Amino acid sequence: MNLDYKILWYDDNKDYFESRDNDRILSEILSWGFRPHITPVHDPEELSQHKPFSDFDMLIVDFDLGANVSGAKFIKSVRDLNVYAEIIFYSMKGEEALWQAVIDERLQGIYVATKPVIDTKLLEVARHSVSKVLDLENMRGIVMAEVGDLDELLEKIFTLAMQGITEEQRQLVYKAFIKKSKEPDKKFEEALSAFESEPSIESLLVLSDGSEKRVQNFNRVKAHHPLLKTKNFADEYREAILSPRNFLAHGVPERNGEGSLLFRHRGKEFSFDDEIGKILRHKILEYKSAFSEIVDALNQQ
Repeated sequence: MNLDYKILWYDDNKDYFESRDNDRILSEILSWGFRPHITPVHDPEELSQHKPFSDFDMLIVDFDLGANVSGAKFIKSVRDLNVYAEIIFYSMKGEEALWQAVIDERLQGIYVATKPVIDTKLLEVARHSVSKVLDLENMRGIVMAEVGDLDELLEKIFTLAMQGITEEQRQLVYKAFIKKSKEPDKKFEEALSAFESEPSIESLLVLSDGSEKRVQNFNRVKAHHPLLKTKNFADEYREAILSPRNFLAHGVPERNGEGSLLFRHRGKEFSFDDEIGKILRHKILEYKSAFSEIVDALNQQ
């Protein structure tokens, strides 16, 4: 799981879905530090575009899907595909009819809800679903994956910005990179020497194999590009994203008396708990949005 929470909502009544106000659902899931996505489908043709449904964290399925299509039979077909996403089976008919259909089709791991309370049930199930992946090891994996996405966005920003400045300015960026990249590593020195002889954007990125180096690259090019000169986020990004990431990736955790985890790494300490995890997820989403906006702006230059 990453920081996207994806819901497939299958109801043949398009008017019902379009009349719904999903703001409560969207804002609540976002408040947990996850980015919600609701994908409505109204007929088998639309549905087929999303098979085998493994990308979704939750499926919401109506009891009667029209044209003699049974919601329970559809759910059975999903489970037969070994898809174990959370599924909510709902209807105006009441829970008794829903549970009878669950029994008849021998469905497992299904939640039921009547239409008037579907939002409440959805949030209850989603909260439970999210809580299962927020243990330390899963949170570590989420942060690693999301910072990897941020690294890719920083590389796109750097590449587009370098393409948008003069050759003379690019050479200044290359020289600044070489000056700061001397390392006591023979293989790296050989690669750096080759880069120095024939510098390029692509080879510079190959030599920039860490998140910190990508931030440094951004700082080098931003001095030369008018769209980036006011983007002074590097220090805050290091503190809010890279520092927690490094503790989670490399630190040794131990539980303290307050129910949180204390990480030690390179002589420093970092305390991690549910609230810190939520703040970190929010920060990651903020930077993803900000970096994506910069990429879009550079693409339009």
